[in-house]
Parts: sequence; C-alpha cells; structure tokens
Amino acid sequence: MENNDNDGQAQQAQSKQHPWYGGMEFRTLAESIPALVFVSDANGANIYSNAQFPRYTGMDADEILGDGWLKAIHPDDRERAAATWLESWTKGAEYDTKYRFRRFDGEYRWHIVRGAPVTDGNDNIVRWIGSCTDVEDLIAHISVQTQAEKILEALAKASNLIVYAKDANGAFIYSNEAVNQTISQKPRAVLGKTAEDLAVEDQEGKAIEENDALVKTSGEPHTVLEQWTLAGAETRHFRSTKVPLPLPDGSVGIAALSVDMTATVSLQEKYEEALAHTRNRIDTIPIVTWVSDENGDLIEVNQAWHDHAGFVSALKLDFNDVIAPEAKAKFFDHWQFCVESGQILDIDIELRDELAQKTVTRRALGIPMDRTESGVNKRFWYGTFS
Repeated sequence: MENNDNDGQAQQAQSKQHPWYGGMEFRTLAESIPALVFVSDANGANIYSNAQFPRYTGMDADEILGDGWLKAIHPDDRERAAATWLESWTKGAEYDTKYRFRRFDGEYRWHIVRGAPVTDGNDNIVRWIGSCTDVEDLIAHISVQTQAEKILEALAKASNLIVYAKDANGAFIYSNEAVNQTISQKPRAVLGKTAEDLAVEDQEGKAIEENDALVKTSGEPHTVLEQWTLAGAETRHFRSTKVPLPLPDGSVGIAALSVDMTATVSLQEKYEEALAHTRNRIDTIPIVTWVSDENGDLIEVNQAWHDHAGFVSALKLDFNDVIAPEAKAKFFDHWQFCVESGQILDIDIELRDELAQKTVTRRALGIPMDRTESGVNKRFWYGTFS
C-alpha cells in the first residue's frame, strides 16, 4: 500500500507539472520539431505550444493559450479555422485543414494543420495534439509546376506543334499525337526507339543524335534544322528547339518542340528551281539585262552583260563596265535623277561591246518595282540595254 501511495503521489506531482502529458519525452520531442506544435485539453482549449509557435508568430506564449491562437490566423481564414476545429472537437475526429498563419514579420503564409485526439483507457478524449507546417514555398512551387504542366499539355495538343522527349540514350520516352501523325507511326512504334532506329538514312539519324548530344553536353537550348526519312514515307524537315531534360535517375535526356517545315522547304526548293530556270532563260537572251537595288547599285546581270563587259566585271558589277567612256556623264546624270525621283529611265546610250570590239547605241530602259522580302517592302530596278 505504501508503494502504491508513493506512486500515486508521484503521478499527481507530475500531473501538476505537465497536466497535458505524463512525461518529459513528448515535450523534448515537441521542442525539437521545426513545425508549430500545440496541445489542447478535452474541451478544445489550447494549453501548450512549443517554442516555435510564439517564435514564428511573434506572439507571447500566453497569448496563444485558449483560443488566442486564432489571432494569428488570416482574417479571411479565421472563421473557417474556428469552425473546422469545432467540428473535429465535437465529433472527436482527426482534422486536416489548411489556412494562413501570420509570421512575426507580418507576412501570412499557408500552413497545413493536422491534429488528433488522445484518449484514456475508457476511450474518453483527454487532450488533442497537433502541428502546423509552413507549406507556402511548396504551394508556390506546385502552382508553378502545375501551370507549366498545363502549358505543356496545351502545347502538346496543338496540331502544328510536335512535342517529344528522349532519355539519356536517345530513346523516345514521350511523343504527342502530332509526332505520330506527322511521321505516320503509332506511339508503340516510336517509344523506346532512337532516331537511328527509325530513320532510313543513317546520316539523318546520326545528325539528329549529334544535335541531341550537343544540347546535353552544353546544358543549353539549341534550335536546329533536321530532316528525317522513315520507311515508306517522304523525307520531312523540322525546325526543333531542344532543351536538356533532367531525369529521375540523375541522367539527362532532351525535350523538344518542333515545327514541321516540310511544306515550307518544298516551296523554297520549287522557288529556287524556278529561279534557276528563269536565270537560265535570261542568260540566253542576247539583250543586256540587269537588276539594281534601291540605291541604284547593280546586284544581278545576265550573260549578255558579261559579253559586253569582258573580263573587267570579274570582281564587282558596275555600269562603268559596259557604258562607253563618252556616254558615262550622260548616263549617270539621268540614272541618279531616276533613282532619287523614282522615274523610269528611258534614254539612248552608247555601250562598249568588248566581244565585238566596238561601240554600239542601245536604248537604256530601267523600271522601278517594289517587292516584299521577309515582310519588308523593298524597291528594285529592272533594266535592259536593247
């Protein structure tokens, strides 16, 4: 009996010192946790907070007791915080919520607040233990990440934008629908394969993988032009912007956004082919033909011009190469006036014909014309000596 009395007295003394817990272990643990820790009594009133709580909020420890902790909650969250706590306390259920605490510097930051009831041997709630964890930075990170994922998802669904990713070995680990439609391949035919696996032309596959390697080794984005020929399909041309892609295993792959330039390249090739044909036809014309820029400087002449000029035009195109010495003053006076005024050049002028070793009189006709190049309006002069 004496021992029992002594044990009872010890428990009573301990209870007076720590009415919310029967030992020092919890308090030692609570004080070492960086989160805000609190204990409430069976009625839901706060009876303890660890040192982090007043340190974080800037409130005195006594101010936090009872329902004083509500003063540290953002005004917009305060009513909800009190209602959530009341509901959990009434039902005796765990609670898990989120609201903003005011930090000592006045900034309100989001916290996840979790708590659970502690019962005695008869399942009666004797206290509540909980914590508040600052998740402001995590929420900001998740918000940015979610926004980025939504943007990427929207880009991936764009019909004219190709999105794909590769692992460190160059194997496809992701391709959007635009990839599969563009190269007429099903996803299972692409994933796990490399560009060299899929390309018919070895040099194309190697060039693509060299571009990938450049991005991974430099750690910088690069925009490149690539072509890719697959079995049973036409060669396709792409302008791709590639960036390093850190992977969960610590390796680095690449992610890319590509635009199919096949139609543009085809039009360019047709244009250059047509231009070459036009050039060949112009070179067969026996009339001296020329083109100048808006300043009146020559930029293109045909073969007949070279026949008249001989070897003197090998380095630079110049009207002096074909205008006879006695006619230069007359020609350049008229030409300068036309360039400045935009008037048509139309005079008779003497030309030197090196091939025939004589001087001949020809009609100099120059017509100003405007055309758009790369979205910029430019003036050119198209002329003949006929």
